[in-house]
Amino acid sequence: MIGTYLHGPLLPKNPEVCDWLLARALERKYGSADLSPLDDSQEKEANAYVYERFLGK
Repeated sequence: MIGTYLHGPLLPKNPEVCDWLLARALERKYGSADLSPLDDSQEKEANAYVYERFLGK
């Protein structure tokens, strides 16, 4: 179960959750999920920025 607010984009702002969800869906349908890793550096940078801004640092 994944809990989130209804007014925000969960997957674009959380690449780890997106990767996990895609892998589980592919495993369920095809039995395996061998995904090539993508460069998530921009997403992680944006996530860190929002996190630091939220904490007031």
